Amino acid sequence: MTSVKAYPPSHKATAGKKQKFYCAVENKGGTTGTPVLCYKYFVAGDGSFYMKKLWQTNWELDKKVEAFETKEDLAMDQKLLKYDLLGTKAHAKSLFLMGIYGKKELRQVLDCLNSLTILVEQGKFHLKMGDEDMHTAIEAHLTEKLGLAGEKIHTARSRNDQVATATRLYIKENLEEIIKKVKAAMRLIDQSGDKYSKLFMPGFTHTRKAMPYTFGAWLHSFSESFQDDVIQMKAALKITDKSALGTGAGYGLPLDYPRSAAASDIGFSAIIENALYCQNSRGKSEAVVVSSLISLALTINKFVSDLLFFSSDTLGFIEIDKSLTSGSSIMPHKKNLDIAELLRSKVHRLTANYINITGLAANLMSGYHRDFQEIKRPLFDSIEQTLESLEMMLILVKNLKPVKEKLEQADTPELHAAEEAYKLVKKGHSFRQAYRRIAARYRQR
Repeated sequence: MTSVKAYPPSHKATAGKKQKFYCAVENKGGTTGTPVLCYKYFVAGDGSFYMKKLWQTNWELDKKVEAFETKEDLAMDQKLLKYDLLGTKAHAKSLFLMGIYGKKELRQVLDCLNSLTILVEQGKFHLKMGDEDMHTAIEAHLTEKLGLAGEKIHTARSRNDQVATATRLYIKENLEEIIKKVKAAMRLIDQSGDKYSKLFMPGFTHTRKAMPYTFGAWLHSFSESFQDDVIQMKAALKITDKSALGTGAGYGLPLDYPRSAAASDIGFSAIIENALYCQNSRGKSEAVVVSSLISLALTINKFVSDLLFFSSDTLGFIEIDKSLTSGSSIMPHKKNLDIAELLRSKVHRLTANYINITGLAANLMSGYHRDFQEIKRPLFDSIEQTLESLEMMLILVKNLKPVKEKLEQADTPELHAAEEAYKLVKKGHSFRQAYRRIAARYRQR
């Protein structure tokens, strides 16, 4: 059995600089071999040294393998950095409650994390190749600035519960923002719906004129659809609004971790009770979120599909401000509502993301798997596309105008055929008798 001891070089160490340190292998019998260069360290502010990778001992990862494992994921982690910093602050306070940190150390760590948060918000802190992930970069930053206090930060945590916590915080913040935007869209739609509550509009089935309706009622139908979408998103929020802090790699910790206090400090409503489920919920919870966004995208899809149909040159029921249209490279007269066509496509993009997430999470045994990092991209894309789509939806609603003359011209007799049949029902005819009588009348036209 051997152990490895590191010896710093004789020249002066410079904080923040990558420098070579030498290791000597100490044998079981106590003899020490010749020191050899075994790996590279970074020097902390207090003169001690630390490893750039959290797991690193006496080997370095092949550079091509490292690029394959981390290059794309670092871009995803950049979006999660502020949430991982929030989780790390709550974790530092937990370490204080556990007696790992003293008051002075806690203050130093929180000050350092707050400073780093400002840099992230200002776009001045970027993850780069060699950082491996956001967790490693944050710990390396703390250790470089604070030395031993930074090295303590990973006590009672794993990158597994870190990323789960950061992801859930990201979902929580963005779902709440999406719900807020949906409610703003509902208010705007309801205002327009009330304004045009008595304006005639033909109803359609099978893309053919069917029965009379109103422009206002057509608008209100989307407001009610949004209400159902909000219910689904709130359900998804309830499922994901739980803290993973203190679950470790997925099998708990041999320490008394103040899980409820940490959850409350970071703004979660509850904790994930079972440590293993924290990892088993990866992919499942994200799929629940994206599923709720697909419902919302379906509402938007239906709205813009109607809008494209009703604003077509053939019908002309709705007029759209030309500033929202695009032209053609060959046909000078064209004004295309590309914004609506692109919005129509988003439900298919989100559905593909849902399939991607569930496919990545399926057929894996319990516990953490590196496959999970691939879930970030379709999750982030779904949320970002939804937020952008809602903004475009609001722009469309604000800039659509019903064309009263065209709508009134569309009020043709056949739209009232069912109403005529019911007039006969009121006079004592059976509905089927009334139906045949009115149908015969329209066959003669």
